Amino acid sequence: MVAGLGLNYNSSSWGKRRGTRTQSIGVVPKLDSREALALAVRILEYAEGRGLKAYLDSRALKYVEWSPVFNLGRDSVDVVIVVGGDGTILRTLHLLGDSDTPIVTIRYGKRGFLADVPPYDYAIALDRLIEGRYVVHEYMRLEARCRGVEKIPYALNEVSVVTSSKARGKVCRLRVLRYQEGQAERVLSVVGDGVIVATPVGSAAYSLAAGGPLVDPLMRVILVTPLAPISLCSRPLVLPETSTVLVEVSRDSHEVELYVDGVMVALREPGDSVEVLRAPKPARVIRFFHEDFFSRVLERCL
Repeated sequence: MVAGLGLNYNSSSWGKRRGTRTQSIGVVPKLDSREALALAVRILEYAEGRGLKAYLDSRALKYVEWSPVFNLGRDSVDVVIVVGGDGTILRTLHLLGDSDTPIVTIRYGKRGFLADVPPYDYAIALDRLIEGRYVVHEYMRLEARCRGVEKIPYALNEVSVVTSSKARGKVCRLRVLRYQEGQAERVLSVVGDGVIVATPVGSAAYSLAAGGPLVDPLMRVILVTPLAPISLCSRPLVLPETSTVLVEVSRDSHEVELYVDGVMVALREPGDSVEVLRAPKPARVIRFFHEDFFSRVLERCL
């Protein structure tokens, strides 16, 4: 056990679990970090030395020299290795879209809550990847749908509907409905800054900061957390994964903005709505070491 990290390198149960043997990797570094870019090159060199086909994200070519390269989301590799923090991981998953390609997360950011491998242990991770000594966790994601927006990336953390920056200081008015088995039910009315619809993984992100519950990431539920509501009766909800959540913008509301994992994707007017449901494809994340979720929250987020 490594002090302060909660990573168990000697777990016999994890050592016996086997994934598919890897033949090719694509490395996606955090582009504005010289340290992450340098580590990406070391990972590529080590992987190539171990007989893997090692590709660099083509967007990184302006910062480092490496050949061959791959285009994230278009070119196929067995595993994508992300070197960075949570933002880099989330954007990588957005670009992967419907792909079943699993990712390895190497922590090189301020928080790195989603990341698994410390930067100095990349060689151990690659060895286990080559040997098939890992497990793949599938984390539920959310799909947002709204009129006039064709392609919205799946959310690993949350879909949020918040007051427009143009209406800063003013509240929005939202109605939240739950559809299940063909039946509609109003579950929440929000007069405040907005509402967050989160996954279990996202329960440790924006939703937690807004007062939502902490949920084990391997559970399959949908969280609905009001954002700074005026009414004390507007409380967070936990719904079954089979629910479809409809967020309606009241006609007497100000305009709102739709965000997916912190990225604005659309502006919604009064009378518009946003539909949020479980995405058809989960995020597939490779884990090498056993780490307790709640210990991770305490050590990295508090």
